[in-house]
Amino acid sequence: MDFFKINGKQIKPPKEISVSPEVLDKSERTADGTLVVDIIGTKRKVDLSWEYMSQEDMAILQAEIGGGAFSEIEFHDNATGELVEITARSDGLTYMPHYDWVKARMMWKSVTLSFKER
Repeated sequence: MDFFKINGKQIKPPKEISVSPEVLDKSERTADGTLVVDIIGTKRKVDLSWEYMSQEDMAILQAEIGGGAFSEIEFHDNATGELVEITARSDGLTYMPHYDWVKARMMWKSVTLSFKER
């Protein structure tokens, strides 16, 4: 079963996928100090994390999010059990290098990434 794709490319499924709404609003205060809030819309924020990621999967991920461009991501929606596709921009890729002595290769540990819907 597919759990996550970026621009049609499948990589190792994330350990965790968290989807939350992000409310877009405009707020200001009136002359008497009352706060006025206009809700503009609601978008989804998708947080992903991997415990370990191979060099190959990390290369694909970095190539697809590079340049700050929007990406087409597909992720598993627990509510429907289906893949949901959205256009989103990546935000905050973090990771730590990790050397796997058993397989004698470089890996990446504690990889986290967020996407915000366009």
